[in-house]
Amino acid sequence: MIEEAVNTRWLNRNVIGMGLTSLLSDASHEMATAVLPSFLVVIGAPPSALGFIEGVSDAISSFVKLWGGWISDRLGRRKTLATVGYVLTGVAMASFAFATTWVLVLVGRVIGWFGRGFRGPIRDAMLADSVDPSVRGKAFGFHRFGDTLGAIVGPLIGVWLLEIWQPRAMLDQSQPFRNIFLITLIPGILSAVAFAAMTVEKRRAANHQLLTINY
Repeated sequence: MIEEAVNTRWLNRNVIGMGLTSLLSDASHEMATAVLPSFLVVIGAPPSALGFIEGVSDAISSFVKLWGGWISDRLGRRKTLATVGYVLTGVAMASFAFATTWVLVLVGRVIGWFGRGFRGPIRDAMLADSVDPSVRGKAFGFHRFGDTLGAIVGPLIGVWLLEIWQPRAMLDQSQPFRNIFLITLIPGILSAVAFAAMTVEKRRAANHQLLTINY
């Protein structure tokens, strides 16, 4: 009965939960991303640092997308793995608050984008399983709406907080940025909580015979 209700209604608990999760997660990491370039300048990072950080973290994210989908198929349990991915991203963005060099920012960004890339295909598979194929476009559109809204709200909050706190910074010009990074932990962790509490996994048998990734 429950599984039938999930499959025939496109705006169901899973779709709403994943949309809210993406809104919170994107608000978290986009808030950090918006102020990151200025923070790197303040801590004395070279001009090439931002490009290197973005390039390496994006490459890691792209690579683990294939691995994340493969391991979730092999284990047959997707929800826990996706939740861990959201936790990794949320905590990693907040870790920028403790960075004293750009290398530490790189480490945090790589961990965060590892979680982001890892959870992506797992979440998408769960979302596809949550609705009938005839209405998947609506479900993914709603999810993308939450994703986009978070990408708008996050930078706006980050820049607004920076405008308030930066003029008040006296001895340490990096403190306003560190405060913002710590605040990103709130929506970051809430995204994992929302995913864990609101989504229902369609259980499937583990495929332990799936030993290798076929490119």
